Amino acid sequence: MRRARRAVVALACATCAVAVLAPSAGAQGAPSPPGGDQPDPPPGEGLSAAVAAMPLRSAALDRAEAALADLEASRRADLERLSVVSGELETSIAEATALSGLVTRRDAQLDKAEQAHARAREALRVVAVEWFVTGFGAMDGLDPALTAAERDELAHHYVLSEAAALAALEDEEALSAHVASVRAERELLAGQLRDVEGRRGRLEQERDRLVQSIQDAERRLPELERRVVEEQMAARVDGTDLSATALDAYWRAQRTLGLLSPRCGVPWWVLAGIGRVESRHGTYRGASLATDGTVDPPIYGPHLDGSNSAFAIVPDTDGGLLDGTATTDRAVGPMQFLPSTWRRFGTDGDGDGVADPQNVFDAAVSAGVYLCRSGPLDSEPRLRAALLTYNRSNPYVDSELAHGRSYLDRLPLR
Repeated sequence: MRRARRAVVALACATCAVAVLAPSAGAQGAPSPPGGDQPDPPPGEGLSAAVAAMPLRSAALDRAEAALADLEASRRADLERLSVVSGELETSIAEATALSGLVTRRDAQLDKAEQAHARAREALRVVAVEWFVTGFGAMDGLDPALTAAERDELAHHYVLSEAAALAALEDEEALSAHVASVRAERELLAGQLRDVEGRRGRLEQERDRLVQSIQDAERRLPELERRVVEEQMAARVDGTDLSATALDAYWRAQRTLGLLSPRCGVPWWVLAGIGRVESRHGTYRGASLATDGTVDPPIYGPHLDGSNSAFAIVPDTDGGLLDGTATTDRAVGPMQFLPSTWRRFGTDGDGDGVADPQNVFDAAVSAGVYLCRSGPLDSEPRLRAALLTYNRSNPYVDSELAHGRSYLDRLPLR
């Protein structure tokens, strides 16, 4: 928390006749990363690519990433299996079509064979009746009164009749065997067709299940992806006390300030050092930083009413609009701006059309704008001089620079 001495607060107040800057093009959108890569998501909706590449630590992030990975793996497996099932289903449909055609042809062959067999049976029946009527079945009991010629004639007819009967019997037996063969073949094909159609039905059920599972996964994917993004933003940057959202705000502020004040050169780590000293990156007194950069609950500095000898009396300048008190002023937000200072330097850093001192994206850019009023920060003396306008205390500046350079040393963010 900034603790300005009486003279320092008076000086800050004198330099803080403030007006909110109009949102710049750089602050409105997400600057494209170098090299023409995919543009970063808007502030508060996801981390910039450079910050997302930092090592992030969070049990909730681990769970979210694991859930997303499991769903994606399941979806990939379903897609691969669906490809196999679709191929097998196509094959089974072709097999069923071929077998159905064969069964239809066998039905026609069986119908013809059964008709031929019926005719052969009828012919055999006629022969049997003829034998019964003519008495060929009782040749052993021929009339002894018959003459030899009559006996020879009768025997001749018997031989012919017997040959015809045997031929009719052979035809009937052959046709019966043929009918049985065609019927057996037809039943075999019908059984194969039933098996193929059963397999086809099972494949169709599996296909439908896989399609449903893939559709369910695709419906859930955006939710899990959003959850991962949110947990990334809420995660801690490994090895630091920075939340990813806070680091993202400082990094984006550096890039936005590069557009607003190209000659100034405010590095992200300086803004991080200020944020650490002023509010522990938006976590002072139990506050937390939402993924959209808003501090909850709002952070307020001590009342500058003279009750503490370390602070000057700063009369109210905003009617309590920003600092919640209409008696005197007090610093607000994660970067601890006086309301009068915010009125002059407050800048919309997240592109939502509002400059909010309780939003770290807005506050970080605004802090850079404030520092840049001192001129280019291209040397250690110039940097220290600019920080002293933020709080005229060398120990304060030493602490900010120490914290900032510690972040710079730990994070490969360039």
